[in-house]
Amino acid sequence: MNFPSSHEAPASNGVKTRECLLHLVETQQRRNCLRMVTFERRLGGLLRYRKIFFSSQRAALEIGRSMTANEVVGFFAVSVELNGLAQVVRHHAMLTTHVDLSAGPEKIFSAMKKKSCRYEIQRAQKLSAVEVERNSSRALRDFLPLYNSFAKAKGPVPTLSTRQFHELLAHCDAFVLYHHHRPMCCHLFLRDTEACAVRLLYSGSSRFASPEDGAACGSLNRFLHWYAMQQYHAEGILTYDFGGIRNLTHPTARFKLSFGGAVVTEHYYLCGRTAWLAKLGGTLYEKFFKSAAPSLSAQ
Repeated sequence: MNFPSSHEAPASNGVKTRECLLHLVETQQRRNCLRMVTFERRLGGLLRYRKIFFSSQRAALEIGRSMTANEVVGFFAVSVELNGLAQVVRHHAMLTTHVDLSAGPEKIFSAMKKKSCRYEIQRAQKLSAVEVERNSSRALRDFLPLYNSFAKAKGPVPTLSTRQFHELLAHCDAFVLYHHHRPMCCHLFLRDTEACAVRLLYSGSSRFASPEDGAACGSLNRFLHWYAMQQYHAEGILTYDFGGIRNLTHPTARFKLSFGGAVVTEHYYLCGRTAWLAKLGGTLYEKFFKSAAPSLSAQ
C-alpha cells in the first residue's frame, strides 16, 4: 500500500492534527484549573467531609456551588483569596515560606543563610554513617514512632494515628534520616505533581531523647531538608513549601526562613451548606482538620 509523503498529506489531516493538539492543550488547561489533592472521610456514614489542598480558584468555586447538605469542605494552602466562595464557615490567611526549586541546587544553597543554615548542613555532611530513606519499608516503619515521640515530648503538636498516616501516604512522601542506623529526623511532605509543589505537613526528630541527640539534630534536620530539596528539584518540583509560619520572629519561622525562601500568604477555608452543619463543621475543623493545618512543629 502506498502512503502519501508528508508534503502530500491531505489538508484535512493537517486540520485534524491541529484540532487534536488544541484539544490536548485545552484538556490540560482544564486539568490545571481543577487540580487539587483531596482527602475524604465520612462520619457516621452520613456526613461527608473533605480536606482539599492546592485547589485552584475555579475548582474551589465549583465545589462550593455543588456542595450537598451533608458536606463539609476544608480548603488548605490556597494561593489566592476565594472571593465568592459559598457557605464559608471560617477563613483565615497565614504566612508561609516557599523555596523556588527551579533556581537549581547551586543558587538554592547560596541563598541560604551562611551561619545558621549552610554551615549546619556542611557539618552534617561531614558526619559518618548518615543515611536518608524515602518511602522505604524501614522509613515507613520508623516514621510514626519517631514523630509521635517528638510530638508528645514537645507539645502542643498533634500526634498521628496509624490510620491518618496511611491515608496521608496516598499523596505524601515520608523521609527519615538515620545516623548510625538510628532514626533521628523525619519529614512528611504533601506532594502535588500537577502543581509541581510539595508542602511540609509533619516534621519531628529525636532531639528530646538525649542531650547528644539534641546537639546533633539541628544539623541533621537542616541536611534532611536540603536532601529533599535536591531530590524534588531533580523530579521537576518547583515549589518547596515549608508549611506555614506563626510570625516572622518565632524560632520556627527563623529556622524556615534561614533556607532563603520567599514569604507568601496562603488562605484556609472551611465551608458548610447549612447552619447546623456549619456548626458541626467548626467542631470537625478543630478535631480533624487541625492536624492538617500548616506544619508548625518546631524544628
